[in-house]
Parts: sequence; C-alpha cells; structure tokens
Amino acid sequence: MTVRLMVLFGVIAVLFVLMQSCSQPKTTLMQFAKGSLKKMQVLETPPPQPTRSFEDINAHKVSLKDFRGKVILLNIWASWCVPCVKELPSLDQFAAQYNSDNFAVIAVSMDRSPIEANVFYQTAKIKTLGLYHDPSFGVSADVGASGIPISIFYDKSGQEILRISGEVDWQSAEVSALLGAVFNAH
Repeated sequence: MTVRLMVLFGVIAVLFVLMQSCSQPKTTLMQFAKGSLKKMQVLETPPPQPTRSFEDINAHKVSLKDFRGKVILLNIWASWCVPCVKELPSLDQFAAQYNSDNFAVIAVSMDRSPIEANVFYQTAKIKTLGLYHDPSFGVSADVGASGIPISIFYDKSGQEILRISGEVDWQSAEVSALLGAVFNAH
C-alpha cells in the first residue's frame, strides 16, 4: 500500500511540474528585463488601471480611460526626483518617435503644483510629452507604486502588461525589443 501511495504522489508531482512548464505565464516578457529594464515586473495579479482623474496643463480633468483603445505607457514622475529628471528627456524622445493612434505616452507629475512641472519641461526642453499633473497625488498610490519614477504599460482594454520601477533609458535596444514584443502581443 505505501509503495502505491508513493507512486501516486510521484505521478502527481510529475504532472504538476509538467502543467507548470506547459502553461504560458505572462512572464514571457521577462526575457527583456536587462540593462535599464532590469527592474521590470510582470505582476501575477496587477492592480486595475487607475480611474482617478488628473489634470492637463489647462487644469482640465483627464483619466486613462480617455486613452482606451491605445496601448498606454503611464510614467509617474516629479521634478524633485533625480532619476525622473534624468529619465524624462529620453522619455520625451521616445514619445516623439512612438506616439500614434495606437500608442500614447502619458507622463503624470507628482509635483506640488503644475507650475513646477511646467518650469522643468521648459528648462529640459520637453516638447512632445503632454504635461499632466495629479493634484491628489493618488495615481501613484492607485498603481501601488513604492517610489518614482515608475512606468506602466497597459493594453488597449486597460489591463496592465508590465511595470518598470526606476529610471529607464528609453532609447536603448532593450526598450525597442520590448516595445516590439508588447505590440505583437497586444
């Protein structure tokens, strides 16, 4: 009887391992987690896309739902954040190259006021990124950010694809390869 029980447990263990290895987890994108993408994560159960509104440069309410139907790259940043300041010019170039009818880069400032963010945009000669500000400072909490900058990709229906904590070199070969995989999958 104990031999049969041991064989049964062995078969169950083998089946479990086979099922785990044959399933297609979201982690296929993790092959791109190199270089400036080394902090990339694909969460098993990501938080829902934030519904909280933020403001554009004219203090008009905007939300990520306004961009549904596009793949969205949400970047949360602030002008007082050294890695954010370093990253934003590269993100601006990225937006100039990739913003389209199918893709939107949305950079939301966590500065105390939109004036601070606007001064930084002018100083850094940010030309393509729209200026968005979150006066509630709640969008970063809604996405579960433990720090900034954080960049989160959402698919056309608003489901999180992946997130990257920290500064990213948006001009890198890793980012180009990742973007190709994101668009092929979504």
